[in-house]
Amino acid sequence: MFRGSFGRQIAWAGMAALAVLAAPYLAAIDPAAGQDRQDEICINSTGSVQQLATIEKPGENTVQCLGIALEGDRVTALRLETHKFKSRDRHTEPEEVKVTEFSPAVVESSRGAVLDGIPGHDAIILQGNFSTSSNQTTLVASYLYNGFTGEYRSCSITLDRTPDAGWRLVNRLDQTVSRIVVRTRDLFVIGPFGIANLDGACAAQRNP
Repeated sequence: MFRGSFGRQIAWAGMAALAVLAAPYLAAIDPAAGQDRQDEICINSTGSVQQLATIEKPGENTVQCLGIALEGDRVTALRLETHKFKSRDRHTEPEEVKVTEFSPAVVESSRGAVLDGIPGHDAIILQGNFSTSSNQTTLVASYLYNGFTGEYRSCSITLDRTPDAGWRLVNRLDQTVSRIVVRTRDLFVIGPFGIANLDGACAAQRNP
């Protein structure tokens, strides 16, 4: 759902790498890129929609808003709002806004809710079981670490409801997740071939 679908970029990079060999490196990113308008991009939370976090890939002209659809206190769907802009600076009105909702059955399925990717190259996936009797749900965020080998990595994040703030995402360091930055792994010239981390959601290990 990022420009041309990040999964499609990985697929093309995989084919190109058969002809061109280059040393991989982690793409440098600016953690603050695009943050200035993130609170204005997503629609405001309402009684039936709770916004959770933005999902951004630095250098792209698309921002996604991850949230949930509600009926009272019950979560009825995982909600993804995709905003595509004319330019990468995102200072204009979006050209296109697309809303996708994933039912609990989809999130709980073996494939999960695919937030970005194409068939065979699901780039970002959320899976978990929504409980109707609990204020906490554990979700597993998986990302395509290596598009050549099909290796995925994952981390657990918690969907948590608080008395004051409503629903929120919490990472393993007990930090509220309001912004997720997709950090890519690139091949020189060819481009992205995988995802290094979902910064914010998948918190790095603490140093001893």
